[in-house]
Amino acid sequence: MMKKPSTSPDRVQRATSAGGLRPDARLIRRGKAIAGATAVCLAIVLLVDAMAIGAVALRLGNVAGLLKGGFSFVIDPWMKETLPDTFVPITHFAIWQSTLAAALLALRLVPGIVMLWHFFSLFRMYGRGLVFTASNERHVRSIAWALLGYAVVPLLTHATLYFAGMSSIAFKLEIRQIDAAIAAIILFALSYVVSFGCEIDRDREGFV
Repeated sequence: MMKKPSTSPDRVQRATSAGGLRPDARLIRRGKAIAGATAVCLAIVLLVDAMAIGAVALRLGNVAGLLKGGFSFVIDPWMKETLPDTFVPITHFAIWQSTLAAALLALRLVPGIVMLWHFFSLFRMYGRGLVFTASNERHVRSIAWALLGYAVVPLLTHATLYFAGMSSIAFKLEIRQIDAAIAAIILFALSYVVSFGCEIDRDREGFV
């Protein structure tokens, strides 16, 4: 007489632990949906950023310029009649200055792209049912660094534009930069929570 395979709680627990903690199927579907929506947003942002950098690099003065020490763009042709007097077209500057401005604009836009990429990667992992992993900890921490970059980089670009003779404003701090810095601190703390979850999950996998 053949003996049936054991289905004891210990064996079930061992099988479950081998795959780690796995969320509910609805949460996995939501993770995939959020990852897909983020991928679309990332593609749109990349396209818009490339157009903005190209407008500055190609010296399209009817589109790109500087306003109050920051980058400004004319999206609607009818806006030209209502532009403030402080708007300076990019063609007003020398070629080396506009090239520098294009590089600084790219530097300003990098944190947002990095943040969206890691947000997409994080929820793609959630969509695969992987929650407490070293990769997810790295994604959360990278988003925090990107937010911190979003808060700090404008300070560098404003100062550089000032010393390059392109702006009269050497220092400019906006409330959104402070908000980004606070959010970065919160996410750094959250990354440690994820690391604790990883440790618990690894310990759980070791139980027999």
